[in-house]
Amino acid sequence: MGERRADEVLTHVPPRALVITALAVPVGAVTALVAAGLLRLIALITNLAFHWRFGFGTAVPADTAHRWLLLVMPVAGGLVIGLMARYGSEKIRGHGMPEAIESILVGRSR
Repeated sequence: MGERRADEVLTHVPPRALVITALAVPVGAVTALVAAGLLRLIALITNLAFHWRFGFGTAVPADTAHRWLLLVMPVAGGLVIGLMARYGSEKIRGHGMPEAIESILVGRSR
């Protein structure tokens, strides 16, 4: 009662859904590349901060020969973010999503 066959459903896909699907593929590919780049950047910063070497390989902070860095680096990172929030853009301040949504609504998505 009211059931459709699979081939019947596929023939009734609106053209707009096909356009959205066609746009989603390159957006997903670019997003995957950005995510891979971000992971490499995280690995680079971890290598520089904890192991004092330039490299994009996987690095574990706990493997550092200088255990005191495990305490100092998070504090240094917090200070950097604090300075950015205090003297940088006002968009950094706050708790995140509410401020982001407000800037989108007030700034008309600019």
